[in-house]
Amino acid sequence: MVLKRRLVDFQREQDPFAVKVFLPPTDHYRQRNWIMTSPEQQMDTLREGLSRVILDQLAETLRDYSSGNLANPVLRFEAFIQDGEPGTQGQTPRSPVVSKMVDLSGIISQSANNSPNTSHAGRENTIEHPTPPTISPQLMMDDVAASASRAFVRTQRTPSQGPPQMSPENDANAFIQRRGTGALRPVRGAAPVEEEQPDTQRHMQVANNFPKRAKIQTDVVFIPQQSSIDKFVVSVWEQIHGGISLDPQSLLEQWQLTATAATATINNAGKIHVPEQLELGLLQAPSADGTLTEIDMEGTFNRSNIFCRKVTQASRACRSIEVIVQARWIEHFDSYVELLAITNPGMSPTKRRKAALIEACNDFGWSEKELRNKMAIWRGYKEIKDAGGWAALVFAGMGLYRFCKYRVGFNPDSMQRLRCLRPRIEVAADTLHPTWRQLLMIVGEGAQRRFCGHPHDWVVRQDGSDPVPLRSTYLEYDPYFSFEQLEHSVMDMSAWGTDDPRWVPPMNAVACVQGMHTCHSCGQEQSEDPKINSCYCFPTLFGSGRRSPCPVQVFRTSDGRNNGLMALCPFERGAAIGEFVGLITKDLQNMDVMDSSTGVRAYQIWQGRQGNFTRFVNHSCKSNAQFQQFVWMSTQRIILVSKGIEAGHEVTVDYSGSYWRGLDKECLCGESCCRYRNAAR
Repeated sequence: MVLKRRLVDFQREQDPFAVKVFLPPTDHYRQRNWIMTSPEQQMDTLREGLSRVILDQLAETLRDYSSGNLANPVLRFEAFIQDGEPGTQGQTPRSPVVSKMVDLSGIISQSANNSPNTSHAGRENTIEHPTPPTISPQLMMDDVAASASRAFVRTQRTPSQGPPQMSPENDANAFIQRRGTGALRPVRGAAPVEEEQPDTQRHMQVANNFPKRAKIQTDVVFIPQQSSIDKFVVSVWEQIHGGISLDPQSLLEQWQLTATAATATINNAGKIHVPEQLELGLLQAPSADGTLTEIDMEGTFNRSNIFCRKVTQASRACRSIEVIVQARWIEHFDSYVELLAITNPGMSPTKRRKAALIEACNDFGWSEKELRNKMAIWRGYKEIKDAGGWAALVFAGMGLYRFCKYRVGFNPDSMQRLRCLRPRIEVAADTLHPTWRQLLMIVGEGAQRRFCGHPHDWVVRQDGSDPVPLRSTYLEYDPYFSFEQLEHSVMDMSAWGTDDPRWVPPMNAVACVQGMHTCHSCGQEQSEDPKINSCYCFPTLFGSGRRSPCPVQVFRTSDGRNNGLMALCPFERGAAIGEFVGLITKDLQNMDVMDSSTGVRAYQIWQGRQGNFTRFVNHSCKSNAQFQQFVWMSTQRIILVSKGIEAGHEVTVDYSGSYWRGLDKECLCGESCCRYRNAAR
């Protein structure tokens, strides 16, 4: 326990170096607390008080004191112990307990030569001056501290006695004992300081802010992401051009199965009678050795594939019917609310909707909260149907529910975009899925198709106008124009007969003898049978069975380039868009043809009357696709390969200088790097 003492009431008397220090009181209570402390704590407390009261004031006084009239200034220090009560101020002091004299001639002169801002001159010069005091070789305050320490030890032993008496003989070595505990000493005078230079330089951090490794500055590349409406539109195109089948016949088969199971009767054997065409042993699990029990394995896997395909198609068709019915129910709900407004004019709109909602809850058997949550999603279905038509709702992908639930991107701009896409979606849906409109009959809509024929027999517009037939866009140039859509190229018998000029000899004689076809690019075996084929250079075109429809549309350009080809889905770099097919001929002049050669014979591919969508690819000096030669089963093909095309962008190629040389046309690509802008001049 540290005892607090009253070292106050500092008074300066006539002698400028005389001060009074009040020691701790001697009343019984405080004296008992004082005695309870250890001698070390008493020593520390007394030293702090003396240093604060005497040394600081003494240093300031010596700094300001003018010793010009003294030849040899000497500091005389005397300490007395007396009673500090007010009534005893006039008592004759006893003999001093400490009496010392310190020669100040060298100290004051040294401090005058140093910086004038030395608030602790007395103390510092006493310690650091190279010439020690002449009277005593030891520090005065060390004497006082040592004497006081011994006095307090005696006080602890005899608590009944008064304040301890400090003798002049015992105060000589007090501060020396205290100051001797440390090993470091301040340098004396102006002695040169020599520091040892470290071998290595290290940054020493004492604070909490430790140095950190500098971050690597890299160029930030911002990649634009598709918006919600973009993802939704792409999903619609993928569903339309994918392998989905919305034939209602699959639903009828499932309904027949359900009706048969519901009306089945139990025969004498106690088994449910199932029609013969629905008896599938594939529903039985295989045994441990991989064989099926009690059934014939022949054709089981194929029947399983067919059955699973029908169920999957029926499930997809049911999902389409579900969203159709839910979107139509929202229309009926709004119509019923309007009917209540006519029959109950005094009812507020909120109460009308509340009444209709309560009535629907009773019929559904759902709570009001549950129906409200479902209605929010169903209303999204209706908004998509109103903007994009029934086709956009029927062919929506798996993200339809999420898109309508969180309604990210449901804004007027998105709905306007769907309105512009509505005719284009219906063209693709009607031509690729002729029976999809039969699903609308469940809500009373007609099943008649608006667009018939091949998907690329129609030219769509970007402003949402109705599509027009392909033939009508060329009548002003050729009144007898006609175009036949081809899957593969056809031979010009008058030019080549039955000999195909695209034939390329095999890479080695062994493959020629064995009848094998080796890819010139990857070196793998090529075959029309997917089980044997090992070449996957362009899997969407060759070696994977039947080709899927390419997600592109012929559209009318707005800058005078007639028709163009637009990508509906993104094409990665290096992906095949389609094969350039047409009439294989030769020796055509002043006509748009594709010139090619196998290295042995040259030939031409003309798409004037026959071909596919690659005919409508326009030129651009900054193209995003290119034509590439590829040998498939010893026959050279021309492939339209993507350089990286985003959905909704036009597919373009560079016709090269041989096309524009001598041609009376002008390039209209509009690129800043256009090379043939003035070709016609």
